Amino acid sequence: MGTTLAWDDPQLTRGYGLVRAQLQAGRANDLLGVAHAAEHGEKVPYVLYHPGFTRSGDASARPVEESVAAVHDFIDDPPKAPLTAVDRGRRLPLTLRTLDAGDAARLAAITAGIRA
Repeated sequence: MGTTLAWDDPQLTRGYGLVRAQLQAGRANDLLGVAHAAEHGEKVPYVLYHPGFTRSGDASARPVEESVAAVHDFIDDPPKAPLTAVDRGRRLPLTLRTLDAGDAARLAAITAGIRA
């Protein structure tokens, strides 16, 4: 799966797997953040924040308190840019393939068409 979505099956109704679903959800979240920023980012900036692995039974992962600390900073001093992407404390370039505006618009349109 890598950095792309299962465009022919965005809800993973075929071949579901836990890791596949997590990768799909992560990519979809990133793209929908890009779509939000394109439409509303001047008024409501969007932050894509990945804290890294957070401790939930794994002693080598970051404690929850440490993982969420940056969220407080985003709330107290929101970024001015329509979209900000941060991975484990490092700002990411918005030119990453996983943040493609065309893919974001495509997914937003697909998502708008999905009915429960």
